[in-house]
Amino acid sequence: MTECEICGAKIRGHPHYIQIGASKLRVCEACARYGTAVTEPERRKSSFSSISTMGARRRDMYQMDIAIEEPVMDDYGRKVKEAREKAGLRQEELARMINEKHSLLRKIENETITPTEEVRMKIERVLRPYL
Repeated sequence: MTECEICGAKIRGHPHYIQIGASKLRVCEACARYGTAVTEPERRKSSFSSISTMGARRRDMYQMDIAIEEPVMDDYGRKVKEAREKAGLRQEELARMINEKHSLLRKIENETITPTEEVRMKIERVLRPYL
């Protein structure tokens, strides 16, 4: 069985395919109402053998790992939280200002996740005077 790409529940029966913005998702029946129904995505047929395709995928994975990002300072989440509070902003307000989800900002401040360089730049652009 596959999992719903929105709620994570096991999909019983046939999955529904929906589009939300530019994203096409495989979802359960309950989550299908959140997007516009689309037909099942076509699987691309490769002229290469499956072995060469696997090699290409593996090579692509290694190339993605090569991307170099600036290291995040220790206790980055705590510093973001302190700067946000100095600015007099709630998490929801800052999240709206940087066009990210509130839950992402909460996880960054709790140091559950490390933000990407793009998200760090957006946070620092808004909170620069307070960092």
